[in-house]
Amino acid sequence: MLDYKLLEALDAVAASGSFEGAARRLHLTQSAISQRIRQLEERSGTVLLVRDTPVRATAAGQKLLAHVRQVRLLEAELQETLETAASDWLTLRIGVNADSLALGLIAAIAPSLQAARILLDCVVADEAQTLDQLRSGEVLGCIGTQPQQIAGCGVIPLGVMQYVPVATPEFVARCFPAGLGADALADAPAAVYGQQDSIHRRWLREAWGLQPGDYPCHVIPDSTALFGAVRAGLAYGLVPLPQARGALERGLLCELAAGEPIGMPLFWHHWNRQTAPARVLADAVALFAGKLADR
Repeated sequence: MLDYKLLEALDAVAASGSFEGAARRLHLTQSAISQRIRQLEERSGTVLLVRDTPVRATAAGQKLLAHVRQVRLLEAELQETLETAASDWLTLRIGVNADSLALGLIAAIAPSLQAARILLDCVVADEAQTLDQLRSGEVLGCIGTQPQQIAGCGVIPLGVMQYVPVATPEFVARCFPAGLGADALADAPAAVYGQQDSIHRRWLREAWGLQPGDYPCHVIPDSTALFGAVRAGLAYGLVPLPQARGALERGLLCELAAGEPIGMPLFWHHWNRQTAPARVLADAVALFAGKLADR
């Protein structure tokens, strides 16, 4: 039988990234956390955590984490059924892309969260990486780009996020006087999101044949800050159309490529077994996406 006191310690270490952080979360000593993890590893017969900075779960540890997080949701659902948890807040851990946060996801779903007494624990990653978090059990739902559902999970289409390459008029005059071209793009500083294979990197590779290292770029792991860098004339960027529309209409930014924006279909992936709060969250995210598509 699994000892959920030990699993709780595993979850706390994985969530905080350290034994010290887990101790603070559970109001225990660091020694007590280490002892619980050691007992769990002895009973499991395998290493569950990579002692690195930050501490992270092994493949076996991820399986146990997925189990304990699903059990926690089922317990919350049972409490709701018994009407004993009316005053409790429930934390839901989800994977989200930075652009959705920058475009107002939290504010848009806030009324639903408040009504259902839901707390969010957001893990931010590029849309292409959030599914890995769902597979590992790190999150119960995520915004991703893959339309196919993964084992044990369902999927809800959210619509298409439109992206446009933009820059200030001064930047365009300086770096793209003859318009877009592979040579100009290989010399103009870009603002790209994070270290992973972002939509901007894929656009440069697929549309222009430019690989990482072929062009200068600022790596900015925050969507709002990235847009700020573009607005400041530091670089050009591939940004969501709703984010850029106001500046485009006022002439503060220019589109670098005429024609249709670059579309990225988005989907909400979730565990098949959803509690009522998880369904409330999924409905709120879908509503946000629908309104975003109209902007």
